[in-house]
Amino acid sequence: MKKSKELHHYLTGFALAAVLTIIPFTLVATVGGARSYIVLVFCAILQVIVHFRFFLHLSFRGQQKEDLQLVLFTGFILFLMIGGTIWVLGDLYTRM
Repeated sequence: MKKSKELHHYLTGFALAAVLTIIPFTLVATVGGARSYIVLVFCAILQVIVHFRFFLHLSFRGQQKEDLQLVLFTGFILFLMIGGTIWVLGDLYTRM
């Protein structure tokens, strides 16, 4: 029983991830433009949420909540480090 439920959980995540990949790919390949990139970013954010929920099993309940907070904090620190590096290098580039 548990294996069937777990398999269903993974297949649902896989289907959502596939749809969230196909939508922006098709939109950019056929239409293009600024609206396509907005949809691309929106689908990318949704896909991160799908991966957290269905594949990493992170949610807002119990121990999983603490794990989710740890992953989000790590992502925030990485964002600050990468953003700061790009900012400093961009500033250095304009001064050269």
